[in-house]
Order: sequence, then structure tokens, then C-alpha cells
Amino acid sequence: MSEQLQARTVSRGTRPWIVVGVGPTEESRGALLWALREAERRDGTVLAVTVWDGGPEEERAAREADLVARVRDVVEETGVHGRTRVQLVAGPVAEVLTALADRADVLVLGQHHAPR
Repeated sequence: MSEQLQARTVSRGTRPWIVVGVGPTEESRGALLWALREAERRDGTVLAVTVWDGGPEEERAAREADLVARVRDVVEETGVHGRTRVQLVAGPVAEVLTALADRADVLVLGQHHAPR
């Protein structure tokens, strides 16, 4: 896995920080597309986050792999390289997003609902 797509805690740095929730919906994909393009425009960094509510280690690994794959696809589509970090965060969704919003310059969420 490339360094820019490693799932790990990242420091904010001085660039604008755009946090985007990533999930299995088309709306989430659209939010990630927008965030990457905006990061390029603002010379910022995107933190792509999936919230994991706990469970077996295999499930965690699968969620992390899914997050990395979704981000990699959008990075390739947009051609915006080197601006993305990913993180799988455990905890209740509302609490995680609230905590991340405190660190973000911009928090981007697609419409989140179960896939049809």
C-alpha cells in the first residue's frame, strides 16, 4: 500500500484539512470526489475516514481494505495524488464525526443511507 494511503493516525500539519466520511454509497463517493478536487484547489489534505463500530478483527481488516480501495479509485479518477490520508476510526459515528469536525477546516459528508 502506498504511503499516502496508509490507514494510520495522521498529523494535521499546516495545510487546510478536509475530512470526508467514506462509505458504500454513491453520495459518499461524490463527497470524496469533491473533497479531493477541493484539496487540490486549496493546496490542502484530505483525511478519508470510515467509522467502524467494532467487531471481529476480520471485519476491521475488510473495512480498512474497502476504505483504501474506495480512496484509491477516486484518486486515480481525479488524478489528485499525494493529498490523501485514510483512517479507520472505531467508535459511535456521531462522536467520531464530532471529534473530527473539531480538527477539520472542512467536514464533508455524503448522504449516508443503506445501499439499495
